[in-house]
Amino acid sequence: MNKFVELPLVEPLYRTYHDGIATACISANPSIRNWFLSNAMILTCNRKFLTGFTTPEIRIENYSMNAPCLETIEIPTQFLKGYVNPVIRNLIDAGYYVHFRGVDDYYVKGKSWYKERHFNHDGAICGYNQLDKTYCIYAYDSNWIYQKFWTPQRAFNRGREAMRKKRVYGVMSAIKPKPYKFEFSIESTLKGLLDYLDSDFAKYPEDGEGNVRGIVVHEYIAKYIEKLHDGSIPYERMDRRVFRLIWEHKKVMLERIQKIEDSLQLSNEISEKYRPLISEADTMRMLYASHHMKRRDSVLPIIKKKLLELMDDERKLLTALVEKVEKELENETMEASKE
Repeated sequence: MNKFVELPLVEPLYRTYHDGIATACISANPSIRNWFLSNAMILTCNRKFLTGFTTPEIRIENYSMNAPCLETIEIPTQFLKGYVNPVIRNLIDAGYYVHFRGVDDYYVKGKSWYKERHFNHDGAICGYNQLDKTYCIYAYDSNWIYQKFWTPQRAFNRGREAMRKKRVYGVMSAIKPKPYKFEFSIESTLKGLLDYLDSDFAKYPEDGEGNVRGIVVHEYIAKYIEKLHDGSIPYERMDRRVFRLIWEHKKVMLERIQKIEDSLQLSNEISEKYRPLISEADTMRMLYASHHMKRRDSVLPIIKKKLLELMDDERKLLTALVEKVEKELENETMEASKE
């Protein structure tokens, strides 16, 4: 029986939420990054914040631990009784990262809401040490930094038990990279970009139902900023994560553009023009974070203006990229037909 195991982590594509583990776990198969670059690019948000909800729930479609490039096993802890910890160790021994849900942060030493607030939260376990009875957790820590840290197993168990007493039964997702080689797909990426750009208020009106998808999400986030500014969403309830995800989305989009240029042997003209958008997104992220730390309503109109300008610039550059890709693929098809 092992006494100490720690699985390796890599920098994930997205780390705004705890689903960052979906690509933090791929050191055994780095080609999985190609699958996410080809298939996870659509921004989404809800419309509920327009009528009383306090977060737009901004996300990246298809960025998930249930992606087809990952092996995922769902395990309800309700039926494991006293065997939760042995099962966790067995899974880690077999190379699985263990994402957990249904644990009260208040009791988990080092976690984001430790000894501050009772909060049903999630995270991932990527290692254990039976010598000092600790788990290596990958999650937001007490300083709100998404990184790994070690916590007593009894603290994790106490957080799990606290939720169980409230009849909230946790679930563990065992995650492991599939062993196949995943190639970057120009066709899937092109389809995703066209879908992302086919997005406006006509397609996603404010009085519609369901999530908003695509580039128009920026305009909805601008409306979220308006509601923070006019106070209809209280400052105390602002979602601190919104602009971090937008910044990460731009960083990954640049990597995607560069991948396209390399694959089709295009010039780097569009990627170089796109690069400043990351700096703009980072500026918005920092302004928004500073407002969260110390209220400064005056920065909100500045953030909104920058956001809408970024959206316009991105639409122009991605439209030009799509036209280039379509032309290149058409030329390849014509050449192939001549052979």
